Amino acid sequence: MNPRPKPARTCAPRSTLRNFIVSAAALIVCAVPGCTQPPQTAANGEPLRLATYFWPGSFWIDVAWKKGWFAEAGVDVERVDVEGDFFKSLDRVAEGHLDAVAFTHFDLVRLAAAGHNLVGVVAVDYSDGAEALISRPRIAKVGDLKGKRVGLRRGTYLEYLFITIAEREGLDIADVVLVEMPTDESAAQLASGRVDAVMAWEPYASQAQQAIQGVKLFSTADFPGLAYSTLGLRKEFIDARPRDVEALVRVWRRATEYVRKHPAEVCALTAGLNQYPVADCYAIMRVDRILDVADNDRAFSYAAGFDSMHGSWRRMNDYMIDQGLVHKRVSSTDHLDSRFIRALDQVAP
Repeated sequence: MNPRPKPARTCAPRSTLRNFIVSAAALIVCAVPGCTQPPQTAANGEPLRLATYFWPGSFWIDVAWKKGWFAEAGVDVERVDVEGDFFKSLDRVAEGHLDAVAFTHFDLVRLAAAGHNLVGVVAVDYSDGAEALISRPRIAKVGDLKGKRVGLRRGTYLEYLFITIAEREGLDIADVVLVEMPTDESAAQLASGRVDAVMAWEPYASQAQQAIQGVKLFSTADFPGLAYSTLGLRKEFIDARPRDVEALVRVWRRATEYVRKHPAEVCALTAGLNQYPVADCYAIMRVDRILDVADNDRAFSYAAGFDSMHGSWRRMNDYMIDQGLVHKRVSSTDHLDSRFIRALDQVAP
């Protein structure tokens, strides 16, 4: 899911004049008895630093930022482009250099188990074919990878996906050689013969398949709900600025509904903003499901299957401990907070 490398850039969407107008309007409106004042920025005036990258689960951020909807909701957002290094942005949120980003669910579990008090508040998307296992032409099924070399980013959700697939297909992971490989090198590594298969996200999976006329052995379309992305923040931020988080989630609902209803406009907007071809936007929207409030009700439910983030949390945490990636078991209830989604039922769109 990591986008192509590109220098990160930071933009601030709101002018001082707009801040003044919004604040003044809030004071006027709230002179009416029974009015609830909209969320405000922190006392120190710091904006909410919201990371985004070219992926369907982040398109709502680009739409809301361009249309000024964060300002309308009373939350001062600084849009931070982390296109250059998605994985580094996760650490930046954990360390407090950024305030929010859409974590892969695997990485949210990993960082929480490593001692970071991160909390997921919205399930923004899940892969519906955006990651795939691509092999050389003579390899026809997952079991044929016995004794073969598989390239992927070690210690990431890609490795977890591959091991989950292997277990389901009866392939002993000990019989496979896992090779550390940058995802954007998938096509080159497969074509060179250094590896026999790659586990990659789009567009690199398709590029690898096209490069050698390879075989798609598996994609996340075969396993719905396996790979959620979750908007995550530090718990201390949520505790200090709950009204800003409430506003952020309301904007997420508004912008997500817009993304789903106006894909052509959204693809033109996001592709232009992120400097990608519009066709790339359509391509990844076909393999990644953008989630709504009803989807979140299921995602935050308490169940054992992969449709539940609580259910998949336990499986991921157990896997990490088995693999020595972390040494601590953490409860999903401490790191998944559905109250902001539940509150949407009480607020008109």
